[in-house]
Amino acid sequence: MKKLYPGFIFIPSSGAVSRLRHYSSGRRGNPLRWLVLVFAMISVSAPFSSLGQKLQMSYSYFNLSRNNGGGTLQTGDTIEIHALAQVNATVKSFYYMDTVPTGTSYISNSMKLMTNEGIIFSGGGPFTDLTNDDRGVYNAGVKGIRVNLGTGYSNAQSGVGFGVTTGGGTVNPGSIPKFYGNTLFVLAYKLVVTAAYGDTIFPHGTYYFDTSSSGTKTSFHFAYPGIKVVQNQGLCVNALGASFSAESSFGSGNTQNRAAGAIVPGYTKINIGLNAPQDNYFSIVNNTSANGTTNNSGPYVPTINTNRVFSGYWDIIGDHTGAANTATGNLPAAAGKTGGYMLCVNAAYTTGEAYRDTIKNVCPNTYYEFSAWVRNICGYCGIDSNSNAEYKPGVLPNLTYAINDIDYYSTGNLPHDTIWHKRGFLYLTGPTETQFRITIKNNAAGGGGNDWVLDDIDLATCYPDLVNNPKDTATSCVGVSMTLSDTVKSYFNNYTNYCWQHSTDGINWTSTGNCGSKVPTLVNGDWQYTVDTTFKPVAADSGTYFRLIVATTSGNINNAQCAIGNSQRIFLKVFNVNCTLLNTQIVNFAGNVAAGKASLYWTADNEANLKEYQVEKSLDGVNFSLGGTVTAMNDPGNLGYTFLDPSPVATVEYYRLKMVSSTNTASQYSKIIALYNEAAAFNVSAVNPVTSNLKLGIFLPEDGSVTFHLFDVFGNRVSQKTLMLNKGNSNLVLDDMARLPVGIYFLGTTFKGHMIQNKLFKAN
Repeated sequence: MKKLYPGFIFIPSSGAVSRLRHYSSGRRGNPLRWLVLVFAMISVSAPFSSLGQKLQMSYSYFNLSRNNGGGTLQTGDTIEIHALAQVNATVKSFYYMDTVPTGTSYISNSMKLMTNEGIIFSGGGPFTDLTNDDRGVYNAGVKGIRVNLGTGYSNAQSGVGFGVTTGGGTVNPGSIPKFYGNTLFVLAYKLVVTAAYGDTIFPHGTYYFDTSSSGTKTSFHFAYPGIKVVQNQGLCVNALGASFSAESSFGSGNTQNRAAGAIVPGYTKINIGLNAPQDNYFSIVNNTSANGTTNNSGPYVPTINTNRVFSGYWDIIGDHTGAANTATGNLPAAAGKTGGYMLCVNAAYTTGEAYRDTIKNVCPNTYYEFSAWVRNICGYCGIDSNSNAEYKPGVLPNLTYAINDIDYYSTGNLPHDTIWHKRGFLYLTGPTETQFRITIKNNAAGGGGNDWVLDDIDLATCYPDLVNNPKDTATSCVGVSMTLSDTVKSYFNNYTNYCWQHSTDGINWTSTGNCGSKVPTLVNGDWQYTVDTTFKPVAADSGTYFRLIVATTSGNINNAQCAIGNSQRIFLKVFNVNCTLLNTQIVNFAGNVAAGKASLYWTADNEANLKEYQVEKSLDGVNFSLGGTVTAMNDPGNLGYTFLDPSPVATVEYYRLKMVSSTNTASQYSKIIALYNEAAAFNVSAVNPVTSNLKLGIFLPEDGSVTFHLFDVFGNRVSQKTLMLNKGNSNLVLDDMARLPVGIYFLGTTFKGHMIQNKLFKAN
């Protein structure tokens, strides 16, 4: 937001631009070509300030399909291109041209001129695609867009007249839309993304103009680094903090302003105060007041309040790190008291980078969650097209996260709702990638709003669940073969490499040599596989530990930072006396559901000194309880057993057998089987109240696609997600609830044309 004086204006005079265009026509690595890209996209161009400050331009886009809550760019999404121009001196022969980028389709009649708050002003359209009827035209033959700007323009024409250098009008500083004595507008049009997942689209466009007194025409070309088309994966259900060298929580201290240190390209560090930070400046603070005041209840503008920045505009808040309430964050630190710091940005007029760092020591072929907490701190910064204060939020912050300069995620517009919002996405590293560069870009045109704070930048590894069988302790006898198993369950199918390890103290581990890889299968929404290790223990094995570790590549399995063990382990008890048990082998273990109840049957071989079979059951395949016992017959030969569970099977039940010795406490387990009630109907249960995550239990009578629609109490849809789920029970976590205000919501879950509605209570 501009309050007292304009931000740093860097666009050079026409002659300077002409020279840059001439020298940038060489090979891709030409340093001057790179320099043009920097001042177009990143708003850094101090070397040109002495050449004139007549124009300020930038180029960005909004993902309109994800503007409420954020998300990745997906096939079928609608984006709106924004080409901003701030006019500080008279510009003549002013027009804009663009070519629809590959992987997109132009939306008819979507060209328009608007304020940086997205309001179409008088004469701003929208313009038709037809030739010679208004200032805009779409040339279907070359998929080109042209808009003639200013006063005294000619109607835009297709065909021969499309590429002429005449037709542009004149823009004088201070004409509508006014912007503090100058003029600022955004040329916009819409595209539908047709590219496939994994593709990258490259929007681009060019302003043509004359700022000279000699009639010299020049141009300014925007070439966007790229936007990746990525299917939205949500955020990690399981997350483990990863190596992260960047500024994450910005530390803490007992002074309101911290020294510089964060990498904020194109912005200047300044201490917060009554009239700072201005546009294009940032501060690192533990309190966003003008003077260290902690009271956020004082008046806002138009009342003068010198406790607030700009005499009444900004909220007074503390940081987010470690807050008991993740939505409201911490209270501001009092003068002289220690508090956490946060990055406070007064965004530039032009879009571009606001944070950059390199993430090192990451693991190849691994999903990482990159996220940050952001909050809009100005609800009174808006101005109208005549530059009059509206005392509304004005320009809403809208940030883009890029990896290696390619956009992967947009936060969408961040409302002024006095809460922090977590915004993030998942990134899969390449087969050999061990570091990447992360950038947070200001995607909205600043001025008249777009003031925000950032904290708790986080990188986490998405890791699988490892389920031991037995869960914690295994018993056997010396020389009697025993089997341990572990089921690997993951939201992703890339943890395919495994290795069994052995330890004498539970701390230091060595490989047993039983290592390899398996292909997971999709079961109830999770990718999973089971690996066993079978061996004959010796007396020295008693009191030792076994565990399974997994990794995404064979190289990662030997890297302590990349292999996952989930801190799980199996403790061994090995008996050396009265060990005539456990030669018993389960030859067959199966079952079915009839009349809603489970019937189990199994046969055993080499049965001797066996006390009983304990039938254990579970609703999730992890936590088991005793369902009944069957006395062992202890007869030679192949023996058959049956067990009827008296409790009905609502949807699905998991069963296993525990064989117990008649001479000591030794025991061993069978495999786990799952039995489905084929007559069970589609069912959805939700855990209330909801805070940051919504936990759901779903039963499907068959495989299929399930769609979730979340509505607020007024019937407005606030989110939608579609998942492919398998027959049976699935436990899901929808983790985008933290952004929603406290209140009542309704979840509609649709499967095969049938909808089940659940009432939700959103709490802090």
